[in-house]
Parts: sequence; C-alpha cells; structure tokens
Amino acid sequence: MDAYIILLTTAPQASIPEIIVRALEDESVYHFGRLLNSPQVAELVEIEQFAQYGRLLELFSFGVLNDYKTVAAQLPQLSPQQLNKLKHLTLVTLASNEKVLHYDRLIAELDCSSEQEMEDLVIESIYKNILMAKLDQKRRLVEVDFTVGRDVRKQDLPDIFAKLEAWSNTCEEALEKISADIETVNAEAAAKLDDSRNFTNTLQELRSNHVMAAAEGLPRSDSQYESSEYQREAQRVGADAS
Repeated sequence: MDAYIILLTTAPQASIPEIIVRALEDESVYHFGRLLNSPQVAELVEIEQFAQYGRLLELFSFGVLNDYKTVAAQLPQLSPQQLNKLKHLTLVTLASNEKVLHYDRLIAELDCSSEQEMEDLVIESIYKNILMAKLDQKRRLVEVDFTVGRDVRKQDLPDIFAKLEAWSNTCEEALEKISADIETVNAEAAAKLDDSRNFTNTLQELRSNHVMAAAEGLPRSDSQYESSEYQREAQRVGADAS
C-alpha cells in the first residue's frame, strides 16, 4: 500500500482512478483504509464523475459481495481479479464472525456455482495468509482458526472500544480469581506442611523419651504412638547398655 500512497502524492488527479483500480487488483493488498482516507482521494470523490471510486474503495474496505450486488449500478464494473478479491474479503468477514461455517452458507454468500469453487476460494485465502482454517469435507464445514482484520469505519470505533473494555474486564476478573485460588492453595499447602512438621517433631520426641526410658529401666509408656519400631529401638539401646 505504501507504493500507492506515494504515487498519489505525485499523480495528476485524472490518474488517481487508475491507481485505485491497480491497488484493488493487487494480490498482496487487502486493506484500503489509507487509500480511502488520503487527501488526494478525498478531494477526487468530491467531483461527481469520480465519486464512484470513493464508493468502490468503501466497498473493498468495509463491504462484502452482497453489498456489491445491491449497489453495483453505482460502481464501476469489477474486473475478474477485483471480484475474486471481494469474495476473499467476504470470506474474511464471515470467518471473523463465526468460527465454524457450513458449505451451503459459504456457497451462497460467495456466489459460487459449486463446492469446488468455494473450496478453491478458501484455499486461496489460506495461501494468501488472510485466513487460517481447515476444510472438513465429510461434514461440509470450514473450521476457522484465524483471520486478518479488515478496515474499520470511524463510527464503529466506540463499539470496538466497548468490546475491548469488556474483554479487559473479563481478563482482570479471571486473573483475580486465579490469584485468589493460588493464595488458597499456598495457604493449604503451608498448613499441611506445618501439620507434617508438628507430627514429625512429636513423633521424634516420643521416640526419644521411649528409648531413654527403656535404657534406664523405667516402665514403658502407654503412648498411642508406641509401636514395634519403638520396642525394637528400646531393646537395642538396652542391649548396648548391658
């Protein structure tokens, strides 16, 4: 797109429609907002005979194939390359709104005469890196992983900001819950560790007392912790003392 913006700065006004047409047919260009919002194009479309080129840029910036069918009489006739690109952009818009698309809907929205033609459009879009998706021919579905963004109208910005803010709030709430869960888990782990240490210390103390009592010939404790292990230890200490 940079090359076309540079061309606009030096081209005579009568040549601007040709630059617009070339940009629309360029297989590497899928965003036209900069061209549409350039001072040169804004000045051009104020002239009645060139206004259709402004509408054409708006179609490729924001519209889909069905929009073209509605206003085709007000626009220059699309070349095969432009029509194919508009179908790609229509696919991007559909895939941005839904992650699973049925073949029948795509055939209708893209005005395809067969499943093969529709699948070719999807595959072309994947190779052009404007879409990442999988074709499920058995279930006749297109499963979308990713799409590029399209140009945005200024009047759409408040809605986009609202959605981003809602998403941000959801993320913050999720992070707060995760932090609270982590604190709970850490507290439970610390409590279990304290219990384990207390038990170990008590066990060692009882064992030491039991062994000393056995070595001195004192009566054995009836502690609930007494076990065969303590008895063996006491016998060993008593044998060493003798």
